[in-house]
Amino acid sequence: MNTIVGMGAPSLPPEPLEHHCSSASTYQTRNRGDTQYSGLMRTAYVDESEPGGGLDHTVYVLAAVVITSEESESARAAIRDATPRRMRKLHWYEALPAQRISWLDLLRRAVEVVVVRYDGAAARVERRRRHCLERLVWELERRAVDRLVLESRGKAGDDGDRSMLDALRRRGVGRSIRHEHIRGADEPLTALADLACGAHMAGYDRAVDATVILVN
Repeated sequence: MNTIVGMGAPSLPPEPLEHHCSSASTYQTRNRGDTQYSGLMRTAYVDESEPGGGLDHTVYVLAAVVITSEESESARAAIRDATPRRMRKLHWYEALPAQRISWLDLLRRAVEVVVVRYDGAAARVERRRRHCLERLVWELERRAVDRLVLESRGKAGDDGDRSMLDALRRRGVGRSIRHEHIRGADEPLTALADLACGAHMAGYDRAVDATVILVN
């Protein structure tokens, strides 16, 4: 697990300071330095979490799970197999503790798990989300992600994301990444991002080799 501490992504972001918690940089070992995934399309599936059920206005979490085109179909099948019949879709907070632990194995199918956490002054939810999304897009572009899939939050929420992503492109951030919103019920792979959020909140970042970025 790596922890990176910084502000949001500035117009021309400097290389962030990295604090390595256990091993060499995930970015170096699983991305640019790893020819196993070269030439494969990379898609980042993104979901959010608001600790405290939305009552804590000082924290917000966005998690992205990067999956290659080669791995996507088998990952979807594994998620469907792991989803209990009582659930419309696999969801961390509806699960029993033993189920959550077993689901961590699903995240090992990812090329990368990136968690951006806002810890700062109290702010409205969309402001906290923009801080996280800004840094997340920059981090994903560094990792050669081609496509960004965000779980839909309804028209107003999705329009806000698109406005932010367009503003970032005008600043030169995320121009190489295509983005779209999809209902979680229509794309099983969005469940992986939900698991990454839940794993982060439960303290399992090291278990899933997540890179955690703190912004304020």
